[in-house]
Amino acid sequence: MHWDQLIDELEAAVDAEERRALASEVADRTRRELARLHVVDRLRAAAGVDITLGVDGAGPLPARVCRTAPDWLLVDDGAGTEHLVVSAAILWIDGLPPRAVDPAALSAVDRRLGLGSVLRGAARDRRAVQVRLRDGTEFSGIVGRVGADFVGVRTNDRHAAGERCLPFAGIAAIRLS
Repeated sequence: MHWDQLIDELEAAVDAEERRALASEVADRTRRELARLHVVDRLRAAAGVDITLGVDGAGPLPARVCRTAPDWLLVDDGAGTEHLVVSAAILWIDGLPPRAVDPAALSAVDRRLGLGSVLRGAARDRRAVQVRLRDGTEFSGIVGRVGADFVGVRTNDRHAAGERCLPFAGIAAIRLS
């Protein structure tokens, strides 16, 4: 064996070990970055993308992502109807791109624009809505009072005594009428 051959083998072994260490570090960093992400971060990156949402109580909903917030998603169903879907009611998503938006890049406005804020805007304008609950119940009414975790919807239903109180956790989706 010649010195050159021995040195070449040693260099190749060191080079291979450095490549393995780099690959391991990249995989570890990728796992750490992925662990910071929430599904809403992936949905933000899907703006304008056609997906299908499995929504508790509403079944599969083919939709194009319009806007996202921490606890809701605005989608267009392709027929020109927009649905405000409560994030907690989403059971599965098909067609979601693999990319995500870094959660640190979220603006202060987007962080603060929760479901209650959007519903307070609808209440201010006395907007009529169609509500779909997570148990599949549907009804319509006018958005009334909005609390921290509930909304009152005034209905014509004689059983609702004028206003039906809806905890946010029970809502699947809302459409403006």
